[in-house]
Amino acid sequence: MTMETTTVRPLGTVMQLLEELGHEVSYAYDDLVFVNHNGFLLQFENTGSVLNLFFNQNCPKKEADNVEQSIIPAGDKKGLSIIKKGRFNITEQPDENLQIEFFDN
Repeated sequence: MTMETTTVRPLGTVMQLLEELGHEVSYAYDDLVFVNHNGFLLQFENTGSVLNLFFNQNCPKKEADNVEQSIIPAGDKKGLSIIKKGRFNITEQPDENLQIEFFDN
């Protein structure tokens, strides 16, 4: 019998971190955590405590810089490693599904 390894994702810790920074999680799906107003999102890596930070293409640079400067050190204090990866774009499809495109820095 083979054992499947599933990564435990510390979603509760991530939600607490975001709330403490004044953000609220609007939606968590699979490895993605969407934040209110979609200014940015977090994506879990295969290692549960590592997250990738993507900013919406429409997010102003000043706002992105502020989020980056607060979330990375705050994450460290909670044992989360948050790495700025790039930008993303969300488009709604005719069937009401969302398409997310990621762009590396």
